[in-house]
Amino acid sequence: MSLGAPQETLEVVHRIPGRLRVRVPIAADAEGLSETVTALPGVTSAAWSPLTRGLLVLYDRERASEAAIVAAIADHAQVEVGSPEQASANGDRPTLVGAVTSVFSAVNTRVAGATGGALTLGVLVPAVLTLWAAREVLRGRATPLRWSSALWYAHSLFRDYALSSRES
Repeated sequence: MSLGAPQETLEVVHRIPGRLRVRVPIAADAEGLSETVTALPGVTSAAWSPLTRGLLVLYDRERASEAAIVAAIADHAQVEVGSPEQASANGDRPTLVGAVTSVFSAVNTRVAGATGGALTLGVLVPAVLTLWAAREVLRGRATPLRWSSALWYAHSLFRDYALSSRES
């Protein structure tokens, strides 16, 4: 999409399972769009931003599909859906996140292969950090944990473990 040409099609700018961000063209009818999308089966929320002309949709993957949501948005706004083959905003160059993920995935594969699957980075990194922390405590270089850090860790533990145990 060039900066000079107006966008004439609906564009899905970001997607992860259960979350969708859609950019709506300026000429499109956006009045009542979030209410229309929220009324779709499986959609839990739809938040419209007139400033960015973006619609953030949260949905239950078991009850709604991305294609149906995008089609409903396009139908309401009376615009065409942009083709998924269109170049992304970064010109299809790898992103920093993609590059870092790729490197760590390759390292994880090598570690798992070298240990016969006994170790992965998910086991090795926490073990090394635990040993390093124990060494710091034994050397007397450990400092008390600040309340803000303790709160952050407590939140992370609650989010990752307490909430995931309720889902199972």
